Amino acid sequence: MLPEAMPQTSTWQRVSVWALLPLLAKSAWEFFGLILGGAFLSSRDKYAAYLPYALALLGLLIVARALIAWRCSRFRVTAQGIELEKGLLHKEKLLLPQSRVQELQVKQPFYFRPLALYAASLDSAGSKKQEFALTGLSEAQLMLLQGHATNTPASESTPFYRIWLATLYNAYLWLPLAAVFGMSQQFRDAQVIDWLSGASKALLQQYDIQHNLLLQLLSALMLLALIATVLTMMTLIWLYPQHLQRDARKLQLTQGSVLKKSLRISAHRVQLVLVNQPWLARLFGHYSLIFRGFAADKQQGKFVVLGQTATELDKQLQAQQLLPLAEIQGADLQKFVPVYFRRQALWSGLGVLLVIALIWQSNIPPLWLKGLVSLGLSGWWLLETWLNYRWHGYRVQGDVIYLWQGGLSRRWYMLPLQQVQQVRLQQTPFFQQQQMVNVQLHTANGKLTLAAIPNAAAQQLYTQVLALQYAD
Repeated sequence: MLPEAMPQTSTWQRVSVWALLPLLAKSAWEFFGLILGGAFLSSRDKYAAYLPYALALLGLLIVARALIAWRCSRFRVTAQGIELEKGLLHKEKLLLPQSRVQELQVKQPFYFRPLALYAASLDSAGSKKQEFALTGLSEAQLMLLQGHATNTPASESTPFYRIWLATLYNAYLWLPLAAVFGMSQQFRDAQVIDWLSGASKALLQQYDIQHNLLLQLLSALMLLALIATVLTMMTLIWLYPQHLQRDARKLQLTQGSVLKKSLRISAHRVQLVLVNQPWLARLFGHYSLIFRGFAADKQQGKFVVLGQTATELDKQLQAQQLLPLAEIQGADLQKFVPVYFRRQALWSGLGVLLVIALIWQSNIPPLWLKGLVSLGLSGWWLLETWLNYRWHGYRVQGDVIYLWQGGLSRRWYMLPLQQVQQVRLQQTPFFQQQQMVNVQLHTANGKLTLAAIPNAAAQQLYTQVLALQYAD
């Protein structure tokens, strides 16, 4: 492979004039206190005469702040890295070496889509905050900021139906819906909500839906159709299409059609790799692949590739120089101390008994329903407890530690030991009595926990991590 040519110094670049739109909104937010103060003073009769002058002055300040932020900010790419200059009276200059760039996040808000413009932010190693952000970048400027025009061909998107199914079994994807529902609760007393509530009650009484099985089934189907429609819209807005690109330097994930976003992390600075398979995803044979990279914001340093098949997943793991899942599960894994699971089963069993007791004390009329729910909870507890004990284990292969935790849902953790920044050993009196240790391996973005391993194994792992740290 030929060495990469050193990038030539580019001319100073300024973002598009359309960047004034978000800059005006940001400037108005910065003067929000003055706007509130002006609104308060305008309510007083003696200050009403000055209101037009105050509004004109405030408008000039907002426009001037946005114009200065746009006009006095520029960047260029040199052989040393990325240079940024900003400010009119108080000038600031920043030089960010390319080798220190850990994470580049690219977004394309809906108002930039017709203009083919982007917003980008960069994080570097050794910094706890975002280095700088630019909005209104053209595609050519974005390529320049990335350091080179990528030669990696665009991968095919994950099929729509797989991403749509992933919205069912990934709880964090429901957070936008929960936020909308929470906002709607603030308007419960509005006349529209009262009217809808009254109309619903009248409809129930008119058609006697509570005693009509056909109408109950139709209502349930309509509710399912509504949920499916909402998930479809959410998938199209935030998640589909989904493209994962990889080369020798970086991993880049692009998701969404309306609120398009792109996240890039260094391929050599991946802190932790997780594979998640909820119980519903097991029915379809799908997985979620999670990469955690270095970033000032841990959420921005993480991206999730949804709807992966076993073949696609193993391909990505091998590209990251990790073992495929079949080899991890089929290996001679080291187990946690069995007494740990017996103790966990005892506490979780007491919790299930408490819930069953509350169910039998409730006012649920049919006894058969209480018995069915109690039987289901007991069966779920027995199956989950047995599978957690049956499907688990860890191993150290080379300089990577692998952890497999099972149950109705399964998770795999893969942690390069070179990325470990802290090793924490914890022992409660119970753990001391049983000669076992809780080991937590912390990275810059995530951790791996070995719940209960023997003292000797914990000491051996601790020594191995220290040897790698000193070797670096």
